[in-house]
Amino acid sequence: MSIPKRQFLKDKAYEMIKKLLMNGKLSPGKFISEGELSEQLEMSRTPIRSALQRLEHDGFVRIHPKQGIYIRDISVKQVNEVYEIRIALETFALRKLSHSIEKWQLEELYDILNQQYEYIKNEDSHLALECDMMFHLKIMEFNKNEQMFEMFKSIRDKLEFFGKEVLKKKLDRLKQTYDEHVLVVEALEKNNTEEAVRHMEEHLQYGRKTLLDS
Repeated sequence: MSIPKRQFLKDKAYEMIKKLLMNGKLSPGKFISEGELSEQLEMSRTPIRSALQRLEHDGFVRIHPKQGIYIRDISVKQVNEVYEIRIALETFALRKLSHSIEKWQLEELYDILNQQYEYIKNEDSHLALECDMMFHLKIMEFNKNEQMFEMFKSIRDKLEFFGKEVLKKKLDRLKQTYDEHVLVVEALEKNNTEEAVRHMEEHLQYGRKTLLDS
C-alpha cells in the first residue's frame, strides 16, 4: 500500500526544516514565517504547517499566530534535565561496556577521535561537533540496548541544535571536549571502570556548564 502524498510531504517538510535547524540556517532566538519556509522549501503551506506543529511538540519552535514561528532558545531547565538524563544513561553504559569492550570497538572510538582532532585543527566546528555526537552515540550503540539507544537519540538532536551555536563561539571548548574523550577511551582501554565513569561525568558536567554560561 502506497503512502498518501499528503503524509509524505508532511514528513519531508519536517525533515527539511529540521535540517535547517541543525545546520544553523535557522538560529535560536529568531522569527521566521510559514510563507518564508514555503518559498525556501518550494512547498505549499499545508505540509509546512503540519511539520511546524510537530517541531513545536519536539520543543524546537514556538508558534505565534500573529508574529510567526519563533526558533526557541534553550532554557536552564531544559539544559539541566537533558544533562541529568545523559549522565544517567552514559555512565551506566560505560560501566556495562567496560567489562566487555573489544579491541575493534576501541579502534572505532579512536578513529572518531582522530577525525574530531582534524576538524578541530581546521577550526571546522560543525564537523567537530558531529564527531562529538558520534562518539557518544557509538558508546551507547556498543551496549546493544535498543531502548537506551533510542532514549539517547531522542535528546541528541536538542543537544546538537543548542550546542552548535555555543561551540562556534568557543572553539577552545571543542579542543577540551576532545581531550576529555581521550581520557574516557584510555580508561576503557585499561579496563578501569571507575576512572572511565569519572571522566565521562566530568566531561558532561563541563558540557552543561558551557551551555549555561553561554
